[in-house]
Amino acid sequence: MVKPSCVATKSSSKGIKYMSRMSELSPQAMEEWKIKWQPKKVRRRKYGYVTYKLISESRSFPDSSFEHQALAIALRTWGLRTKDIRFKRVKGNSKADLVCKFAKREEDDYFKDKPNVLAYAYFPNNQPIGGDMTFNDSIWWSKNGESRNAHELEPDKYPPNTRTKIKTYNLIHVMIHESGHAIGLKHHETCKKCVMYPFYSGKVVLHSHDVERIQDFYGKRSISKQIIDYFRSRMQRKWN
Repeated sequence: MVKPSCVATKSSSKGIKYMSRMSELSPQAMEEWKIKWQPKKVRRRKYGYVTYKLISESRSFPDSSFEHQALAIALRTWGLRTKDIRFKRVKGNSKADLVCKFAKREEDDYFKDKPNVLAYAYFPNNQPIGGDMTFNDSIWWSKNGESRNAHELEPDKYPPNTRTKIKTYNLIHVMIHESGHAIGLKHHETCKKCVMYPFYSGKVVLHSHDVERIQDFYGKRSISKQIIDYFRSRMQRKWN
């Protein structure tokens, strides 16, 4: 059985820890994963498409399609930096390289056994499950990771006048982190400002170390900082 390459779990002392299954504390900590996506190049282009689809949605966004936007934003965050790959959404019965879904604890054996896990993902591994990501829909996701009034989220459980707050988790941050694993990146154990740092931070901007590592995998895209900043501001407007 192929085990997840990374799972995000709650931790009482340091927030959320991304518990890697790849023994990142070994002396070969920064030896990168050996398998990467190698899609067929688009005609007259230097890149190929890694395809993706979201096959189930989250209860956290009943009146919008934000989870689809969040996934597109997460993948484009990496795609803006890489020469060899871009990401393309497929629908319906079309096969996808990266299959993403939301599942409640009672629907997923991994979440059932480890209820504090927020999400898990698989490295590229030349198997159908490679690159897949699953997000725990028994917790509450949000656009910004801020706590929300409990009655707004669970009106059957909390009265309208409650002052109770429920913690939510920044979906874009977790999707960027898990997408990093889905395309081959391990954790960066020492860079606290990196998206690939093992602990949840809510960061949605890649650190220079994140960028350097993904470009070692897939080449450096010739694109100016101004264009990257422009696309970043466009993406931010979609979730603000």
